[in-house]
Amino acid sequence: MNKRLKLIFLTSSIICTVLFPSVSWARTVLQEIQQTGVLKVGIRKDAVFFGYESSGSWTGYCAGFANALASSLSKQMNTSISVRAVTSTLPTREGIVRDGTVHIECGPNTISREKEVQENIKYSEPFFVTGTQFIVRAANKNTSLKNARLGVLRGSTNIRSVTQAYSEAEIQQFSERSEGVSAAMNGQVTAFAGDSILLIGEAVRQGVPLSAFEIVPNQPLSCDFYGMILPTNDTQWQGTVNSFIGGSQGLQVWGTWFGGFRSYLKGTLDYCKSR
Repeated sequence: MNKRLKLIFLTSSIICTVLFPSVSWARTVLQEIQQTGVLKVGIRKDAVFFGYESSGSWTGYCAGFANALASSLSKQMNTSISVRAVTSTLPTREGIVRDGTVHIECGPNTISREKEVQENIKYSEPFFVTGTQFIVRAANKNTSLKNARLGVLRGSTNIRSVTQAYSEAEIQQFSERSEGVSAAMNGQVTAFAGDSILLIGEAVRQGVPLSAFEIVPNQPLSCDFYGMILPTNDTQWQGTVNSFIGGSQGLQVWGTWFGGFRSYLKGTLDYCKSR
């Protein structure tokens, strides 16, 4: 009988390990980081200012955030912690956190309580605020968008805001933000919608002069607060990340990348608070 019980227990353990690798008895994120000496971070390569490549190197706010967080953890744990960056994309960003490929995903992730449940993830406290607006050629800044041909990024949260506000417009979806911005600049579409900070970043990356484009309308169609994507069942790790975001080191990294946008962000934040 004891042999049978041992066999049942062993079989159940194997099944649980295969099917449920992230169950509650698994080691915590902080325990794993301390044991391996590695902080695994998902970072985008298509979101200028947040995560992108420059001269062959990964750069942006998220790269700076990851390095600063690893440095802080190194001091706390009295051991050397390195960063392992993993490319994150719009379709994979939740999955790589959920399956443990990364401990945290940093990028322009609009906080959604509904998505937390659907994707079985947790968002950190907000670290950025932006909203859905359009990039247009400067010459078209006063053109009505009501019946225009408008571009939007496929799979983005901006689609709902655009279709609700401009139900009579012709909507064209693009697979890449870079394609949409280029389409707006060359006249393929009248305007391309997106989170305004990402539109500005992509235009800058493409070398479009600031005088050549406008961001419209003045008030965004939506208010989007960005958060890091975290595992849903590790409150200790969530608290660590949230404390770092609002701490002196986290704020220093933020200021390095977004300090020049303070006046723009204040206007957006004031508007979003009033809604």
